[in-house]
Amino acid sequence: MDKNTIAQNLARQFMDFLSLGADINLSETDNIGLRINATVKDAGFLIGRDGENLKALQHILGLMVAKKTEGGLTPFNFVFDINNYNKEREDYLKALAKNTAHMVLESKKSIELEPMSAFERRIIHLAVETIGGVKSESVGEGEERRVVIKPV
Repeated sequence: MDKNTIAQNLARQFMDFLSLGADINLSETDNIGLRINATVKDAGFLIGRDGENLKALQHILGLMVAKKTEGGLTPFNFVFDINNYNKEREDYLKALAKNTAHMVLESKKSIELEPMSAFERRIIHLAVETIGGVKSESVGEGEERRVVIKPV
């Protein structure tokens, strides 16, 4: 069995274990690879505040997939989503990056964004790469690390 099938089966088993009766869908993403989305009725406790519970679930599932395959302790890289929470966040971040980049182009001044996770910063960097005349870089340490969008 390939990693994608194992990941899908583990996600389904996990949701069944929680008696959530989730509908599990697979899709491919442009820069990550596999996306598994579980659709459930009451998703709030699974997503958690600012998606913290969802991040933990994704990490656990990644370790489970790695253990069932040759990955060992290296987590399997994929996105586990619930009710498209992460997908909507990614869309928001891409729009934020493009809008901020256009503001930087108009004002010719750098703009610093809110602190973000490494995954979220990567989405911003990839979106900014597609716009000429601006560049992005990460600054700060730890949980205060953020993206700055600058004119070239």
